[in-house]
Amino acid sequence: MMDTIVLISRAHSETAFKLAEEIYKDGSAIHMLFMGRGTHYLNKGDTLKELEFANLYTFETEFDSPNEVVKAIGYQEFVELLEKCERTFTWI
Repeated sequence: MMDTIVLISRAHSETAFKLAEEIYKDGSAIHMLFMGRGTHYLNKGDTLKELEFANLYTFETEFDSPNEVVKAIGYQEFVELLEKCERTFTWI
């Protein structure tokens, strides 16, 4: 199975979510990192439910999600995630 990291940093990312789901359906594990304006999605329960197919992350310095589904990561964990993923999909 291939791992794909999806970087979300803009407010209007619904298209990116659909594309990520298609990549998931094609057999890739999806890791979504929310940053900047993209972090506002982490407060939306309906969006989190829609993205249940993905592992969700944010930078610990940008957003502290009260939701256990979202993992806050630091720089070292970000580098490890990048090394793990064969593909990068950026939505900025």
